[in-house]
Amino acid sequence: MAEAPGSYFLTDYLTRSFDTLVIKGMGLDRYPELRDMYFENYSRVVYLAQQAADKLGLPLEIRQVGYCALESRLVAMMEEAY
Repeated sequence: MAEAPGSYFLTDYLTRSFDTLVIKGMGLDRYPELRDMYFENYSRVVYLAQQAADKLGLPLEIRQVGYCALESRLVAMMEEAY
């Protein structure tokens, strides 16, 4: 947080449920213009990968799937807003 106070944190659960919890839950599907108001003070998205592998004693393997364009879309939207 000290490095970048305007961080929006995503967890595994939030990423899997992003459309339901964030887009629909915050009304962005119906009122996309609210996005700028909701996220105007954020400067980046930080994905916090929960490391169950450590608890299981297994190596962690990360693969970018599903939301691979999420970061570039969010950056583009943020650039449009400014």
